[in-house]
Amino acid sequence: MKHLNTVLHQLLKYIPRYRFDRAVERHRGDHRIRTLNCWTQFVALIYAQLAQRVSLRDLQTAFNSHATCHFHLGATLIRRSTLADANAQRAPGLFREIMFWLIHKLQGNLPSANEIVRLIDSTTLDLNLHHYAWAKFRSTKAGIKLHTVYDPHACILTFFEMGEARAHDAKAAASLPLLTGATYVFDRAYNNYEWYARLTKQNIRFVSRMKANTVFEVISSQQVDGRVSADETIRLTSNAGSQYPECLRRILYTTEEGKKLVFITNDFERPAQAIADLYKMRWQIELFFKWIKQNLKIKRFLGTSKNAVLIQVTVAIIDYLLVRLVQQSFPNALSMQQWARLICVNIFARKQLESLAEPPPNPKNPS
Repeated sequence: MKHLNTVLHQLLKYIPRYRFDRAVERHRGDHRIRTLNCWTQFVALIYAQLAQRVSLRDLQTAFNSHATCHFHLGATLIRRSTLADANAQRAPGLFREIMFWLIHKLQGNLPSANEIVRLIDSTTLDLNLHHYAWAKFRSTKAGIKLHTVYDPHACILTFFEMGEARAHDAKAAASLPLLTGATYVFDRAYNNYEWYARLTKQNIRFVSRMKANTVFEVISSQQVDGRVSADETIRLTSNAGSQYPECLRRILYTTEEGKKLVFITNDFERPAQAIADLYKMRWQIELFFKWIKQNLKIKRFLGTSKNAVLIQVTVAIIDYLLVRLVQQSFPNALSMQQWARLICVNIFARKQLESLAEPPPNPKNPS
C-alpha cells in the first residue's frame, strides 16, 4: 500500500529542511538547546495556527495526541513550559528569514507584471493593557501595528513588519525597503513631504490622498472630462511643504457614489483616470488585513512578551504564505479561506493535498 504523508507534512515540504537548518545556524537558534529545538517549535506553532489552537495547554494536548505522526515531521513531543520559554527567548529573526524566503518563492512562481505597483498600509491589533504593558499606546489601550507592502497584481505581500501602535505611519514608512521605478499607493496617514522628496529622487512614483489643510499654488491645469473635475500641476507653499521643492500633481475625482477624492502624486505621465484606478487598488490590502484577522491566530497569543508576540505573528504570516503556495500549486476555484478550512480539518489526515479540493464521493454511487 502506498504511504501517504499527513497534510501537515506535505505543507511543510514547501520549506526545504536544509533551508530552515541554515537559518537556525545563522541565528544560533539551537545553541545550548537540549530539548525543544527550533524545528519542533516551528512545527508546533504552524500546527497551532492551522488547527486554531487557543492556548499553550490546548496546543500541547492536541499536538502530542498525534505523537505517531511526529517522526515523519521530524518533530518531538512538546511541553508547554518549554515552548513558552522558547517563544519568549529565541530570536524571531530566524522565522522572519523563513517568511521572506517564502515571499520570494511566491514571487518567483508568478509571471512578471508590466509595471511594478505596490500598496502600503498598516493595521492595528488591540492587546490587553494588563498583560501587554510593553505595547501601551494610550492611557487605557495597548496594541501593535502590522506594516505591510502588498503586490496587488500577484495578490501577495512583499514586506511585513511589526511595530509599536503609537508610532506614526509616516515615520514607519521611512524604513520600508522600496523599489526604484515602482509606483507606491498609500493613504493620507503617510503624508510626509520629506519622504516624498526622497521617493522622487529615487525615481519612485507615489499616489496618495491630499490632506484638506494642504497649502499650495496652482501652476497649470489640464483639460479634464468624465469623473475627473481637476488635473493640476501645483507647488507646495507652506513651511512644511518647502521640504518638497518640486512640482506635484493634484487630481480631483468623483467616485460612482458621488464622493469627492483629491489625489496627490509625482506621476505626470499616467492619465488622471489611471491615477484614480491605482488608488482604487487599495481595497486589496484592506481585504488582506481582513483575511488574516479572520483566519489567523493573531488576536489571542500564546505568550505575553514582545518576543513571543512577534514570533507568533511572523509564524502566522508564514502560515498565510503556505496556504497561498497551496492555492498556487493546485489552481482551482477554491478561495484562500476554503483552502485554510480544509487544511484545518484535515491537518493530520493522510491525504494528498490536491485531493482536499475534490468533492466527496456520492454515497449512492461510490464508483
